[in-house]
Amino acid sequence: MEKYSDKFLNHSHKLKDSVIGMEFEFYMKEMSYYKTIEMLNKELSPVKVWGFRQYHSSFKPDFNNFKIEPDLSGGSNMVELVTGPMNYYDAKYFLVKIVKFIQNYGYTNEKCSLHFNVSFNDDEIDLKDINILKLILNTDEEEIYRAYPSRKNNVYAKSFKNVIPFKEYDFFNIPLSVVKNNMRLPSDKYYGVNVLNINSPRDEQRVEYRYIGGDDYEKNLGQIIYFMERFVISVRDSITLPFNNEDKNKLEDYLEENISSYKNLSSYDNFIVELPKIQIQIDQNSNYDVVNSYYTSIYDKIYNFIKSCDELKEGIMNYVTQTQSLEIIDADIKATSTIKTVDLVNCTLTGIFYDCYIVGSELMNSQITRSKLYQSDAYKSKILNCNIETSTLEDCYFVEGYLNGDMRGGVYRSGKLGPYASMDSNVKVIDNDRNFFDTKFNSEDDKASDKKGLSVFGKDFK
Repeated sequence: MEKYSDKFLNHSHKLKDSVIGMEFEFYMKEMSYYKTIEMLNKELSPVKVWGFRQYHSSFKPDFNNFKIEPDLSGGSNMVELVTGPMNYYDAKYFLVKIVKFIQNYGYTNEKCSLHFNVSFNDDEIDLKDINILKLILNTDEEEIYRAYPSRKNNVYAKSFKNVIPFKEYDFFNIPLSVVKNNMRLPSDKYYGVNVLNINSPRDEQRVEYRYIGGDDYEKNLGQIIYFMERFVISVRDSITLPFNNEDKNKLEDYLEENISSYKNLSSYDNFIVELPKIQIQIDQNSNYDVVNSYYTSIYDKIYNFIKSCDELKEGIMNYVTQTQSLEIIDADIKATSTIKTVDLVNCTLTGIFYDCYIVGSELMNSQITRSKLYQSDAYKSKILNCNIETSTLEDCYFVEGYLNGDMRGGVYRSGKLGPYASMDSNVKVIDNDRNFFDTKFNSEDDKASDKKGLSVFGKDFK
């Protein structure tokens, strides 16, 4: 009988020099924050676990000191436990201890994930030498998604294969050197494999894996260990092993599929056949001759948007010539990549949106940054530096920005309130005086007082 723990016995020489740091997202059950810290210190001794009330605190964990802090991406009861970097054997030991702690004292849902940060203490292994293309092709995302199906098309762990360029090519049999020379590191970390830190100073180098997570991820420990080891071996092989024929075949398959997909929609007639329920307009004009005359020049915008969505099947895409921008109307959008600088009207939205104007729409489990919401409703979402007008936020996390609408439940971190802003009694307000976990402080100066002049509606702070 094959066991997860036996899968990589022949690769122990690759694992022993690895350094692994871990980040666990989970929810606390009935225990208070202080009780959770107490129990963690007991379970993980001699490691000291430090608690912070700040989201993404500056404290840097090490082998002897871990940290736990609120993770506001999942609401008011989610926490993130972050370990320091450890050698493979210690990481495996603490992985088992922490997963069992979550099994006994916490729980997870679709918002939770587990991240592995991989590096090496072998002087011969430098992450700057990693072959990104080989790493991409040898990351078996379908295997991962079979184990963690809710992570497929997850906007916080986008497919790493999307990094491979293909739109610029007119044919399939492209020299390997051309593809490698056109590779560009992603501009954000929200991929299943985050490689933004491979060119950092040696002690800060790491490859972060963000794939694992979802409901009850902690209940299959063997599966978690299997993927941790698989990730480590994949990174090492992408540094030490050359590009082989198997890699080339995988690349050709990927390019053939994606180039075909791209070119399949390159004419307006093809678009009509493939996506008959999506109507393209130019300045609200859907006349065939008008749209066809613009199609070639706007095709990249249209394709990029469709590629950023999971099975977009209907709606209106209106190209505004004056601003050279897209409006999307009456669409059900599940974004698999960050959607930027698009107007969204009467849509149902899930994903990450940046610099968008959102009107009459409904958002669920999303992250909206530097955008404007007007007459829209957002549920269980992160609202970052946005302008909120006559809209309702329910169980959301709000930071910076301008709130001139209703907020029900959730977390208000900072920002400005308009004359028509309101918060119900379930909103958790956090500032220098009111911490995330509603704990008390010893100093009289630390008692809750509204020094910032923050208007609070229906909430009693004691």
